Amino acid sequence: MMMATGALHSHRARIIADWVDYNGHLSEAYYVLIFGHATDALLDAIGMDDAFRRRTGRSVYTVDARVLYLAEVAEGEEVEIRSWVTAADRKRMLVQHAMYLAGSDQPVARTELVLLSVGPPGPKAMPFDAGVLDSVLRLVRSSGADFPAMPPRWVPSNQS
Repeated sequence: MMMATGALHSHRARIIADWVDYNGHLSEAYYVLIFGHATDALLDAIGMDDAFRRRTGRSVYTVDARVLYLAEVAEGEEVEIRSWVTAADRKRMLVQHAMYLAGSDQPVARTELVLLSVGPPGPKAMPFDAGVLDSVLRLVRSSGADFPAMPPRWVPSNQS
């Protein structure tokens, strides 16, 4: 995973036959699956890996997710996910993933996720672990301006 300024190159996948729908292209459920794998890689990168989750009982819940489908992806094509953490507070982070055909600079899909830090008992919402929050904020600062702009309707009205 690339950790320099700009996008994290968080995941790659080759589209398999089981993921292709009756229209001959990647079914919407599998866009979300691939984005989910990218989120897992991002969690590993910020220190919320499997060992951390087992040791602390801490994780994140996706509390909002929006997907924009931009182009079709066919069986056998390889996609790569580029990821940005574009905002965060003590309990939440705003993650944007963009899916590209390998070697392309035109996204075929994008998603915006709000991830909420949770832990026991419950689980319930709680602030990120201090080390995790430091990693998240470092990613926010290093995101640069190259992340994809989301449609204006996805910007809360009090922030537009």
